[in-house]
Amino acid sequence: MKIRKFTASTEQAAIEMVKNELGLDALIINIKRTQPGGLFAFFRKPIVEITAAYEDKTAAALQIAAPETEAAPIQETDLAQQFEASKKDVQIAAQEEKIQMLQDMLLATSDMLNKAQSNLSVEHHVPSPEGRIYQNNLLQIFYNTLVENQVSEDFAREILDELDKKELVEKLDINFVVKIVYNSIVKIIGAPSALQPTRAKGNPQIFAFVGPTGVGKTTTIAKLTADLSLYRNMDVGLITADTYRIAAIEQLKTYGDILGIDVAVAYKPEELLEHIEAKKNHCDIILIDTAGRSHKNDANLQELQDFINSSDAIEKFLVLSLTTKLDDMLDIVTTYGKLCDFRIIFTKLDETNKMGNIANICHKTGKKLSYITFGQNVPDDIKTIAPNEVAMRLLGLGEEDGSSKQS
Repeated sequence: MKIRKFTASTEQAAIEMVKNELGLDALIINIKRTQPGGLFAFFRKPIVEITAAYEDKTAAALQIAAPETEAAPIQETDLAQQFEASKKDVQIAAQEEKIQMLQDMLLATSDMLNKAQSNLSVEHHVPSPEGRIYQNNLLQIFYNTLVENQVSEDFAREILDELDKKELVEKLDINFVVKIVYNSIVKIIGAPSALQPTRAKGNPQIFAFVGPTGVGKTTTIAKLTADLSLYRNMDVGLITADTYRIAAIEQLKTYGDILGIDVAVAYKPEELLEHIEAKKNHCDIILIDTAGRSHKNDANLQELQDFINSSDAIEKFLVLSLTTKLDDMLDIVTTYGKLCDFRIIFTKLDETNKMGNIANICHKTGKKLSYITFGQNVPDDIKTIAPNEVAMRLLGLGEEDGSSKQS
């Protein structure tokens, strides 16, 4: 067993390199994303490094081809040594990954420390006594940073109030606060629940996308369809029930034509079931677009409910725009929650540099998250939400463009 490393700009590209050079039998033992160093590192995209293990087929072939009388006997000690060498390579890769993680944490902590020290040294950054929440300057700076990134005041205080105890406040240091706040945010957001399609023709997974008008449901479906079809080689079925906007039908059909996928149109719940039945034997997954519905229009919501609950097999995604105010978001989530259970997709990160509402919605509703989108490019401008990235952004340590893709 041998070990090789491959680097590329995306995980998909690195995996393709592994398949092309080592074949389908190669075993991927580690995937690592690193930010390039150097003076202009800020402008460079992260690099994906994949560590793969593989059998040396050339050596194996020579061993098989050699005459039996000349073949050296394989000693148990040789096998043990090979196994120990292979295990050592894996351990080294794991150690390198751990070292990189520690370096990343050190850099993040150092960056946060520098920012905190800068804030503490500039008098106008420290609020006047009547504007303070915490007497401890460090806690106050973290509170200000979270609220500036649109984390709700009650959520920010829930995290920091535990630290504002007399026995702790004098012992606070930047490392301790970073860990507490970071871990609290990551825990509240939770692990994302994105699509995990399987090849199950005859019993495909079915997903409907719901939400208010103008949040980007159709474009999101197009991005996921392109990813599933082009990169994962899945057979995707497309159905639109958004018959109120001719433009929406044409938009989805345009994407379908590019990808060679037929788009069916359902005007009634019964037609939706007919299209699902017609597509299920040759599709691995079926995606359903729906008409945008205001959370204040009961009649339209009832019509939507008739569609999305016409089959128990239909899972739902609620699509929300990050440009929406928190109070409106909460109303939308509450109203749609009365119709069905769902996971949440956030869109339009490219139109705002604030991610606080992601944490706020998780904190107040407990709903599972899935994807986030950050532009109009299909299929590139979408990725699975990464809780650690959100936490870093809310602490003022992450990138502002949200452009790194992650599957």
